[in-house]
Amino acid sequence: MRLRVVSMSKKKQNKPHGHYCHVCGQHKANEKFSGKGHAAHICKSCSSLSPAERAAMITVRKIEDMAFRQLNEAEIKWLRKHLNDPRPEIRESALSVHRHKFPHYERNADKKGLIIHSLELYIHADVWDEYGDEIPVHARIFANRDGALRLIDYSLPENDQEKAVTIPKHIAQKLLKAFIHELNTPFWDTDLSDSEAGSSDPFLDILPEYYDFDADLEDESDCDSGKAPNEKEPVCYLKLELNAGKIKEITFYNQLHEEPQSMFWTLMDFFNPIELDEE
Repeated sequence: MRLRVVSMSKKKQNKPHGHYCHVCGQHKANEKFSGKGHAAHICKSCSSLSPAERAAMITVRKIEDMAFRQLNEAEIKWLRKHLNDPRPEIRESALSVHRHKFPHYERNADKKGLIIHSLELYIHADVWDEYGDEIPVHARIFANRDGALRLIDYSLPENDQEKAVTIPKHIAQKLLKAFIHELNTPFWDTDLSDSEAGSSDPFLDILPEYYDFDADLEDESDCDSGKAPNEKEPVCYLKLELNAGKIKEITFYNQLHEEPQSMFWTLMDFFNPIELDEE
């Protein structure tokens, strides 16, 4: 019996003082509640607000609580319903929580409506092959949804540079669709960096005494001489014809990322099909 009394006293000690307000979500002293507000769990400050303002505060607090727990289908549907809420505070809160819970939702929604009608890929750099060797490539490839593929290999003699193949239309459409959903091709300009390899900030260098300041001075002199910063030839250029005739061009001057290399080898497989030995 004595142990029971001790446990009850501990429960009373752990119980928060005051009263809880359903609107602002805070525990406040009993003096902060009126008689009716105490029964309705609404403090005096929140009672002075209009019903619309109180409803908005409750909705925002409910949305913010969703960021830290798993949601069922009904809650996800309710959250997405408020992404276009006319009240800015609710809409911004819903967008913030939704991006936190579903970081790829907007990207996937954008990709669903995208269609590549044709593309042009240009590469002038060393490309890694499947054996881990670097292969010098200077080529341009064209492809469209009708299945027409054309290759221009500038490393070959002029009369042998061009090669064209035709693949089934449904395969071409699946191929271009895969470039959107697997390689995220239309988003390379935001997803992939084009910073110059090996570039560094002398103020962040661990050993600044080894930094080549003369090279920086040469770069500055080039800029002063009137040279354009991207005057050099790109290592990769991609041109996409998307929905409604929209043209998107993406250029890399310093880095050839894995995604363009993957696209290059995928397209090259159609120009160099694997020949099976006849038995």
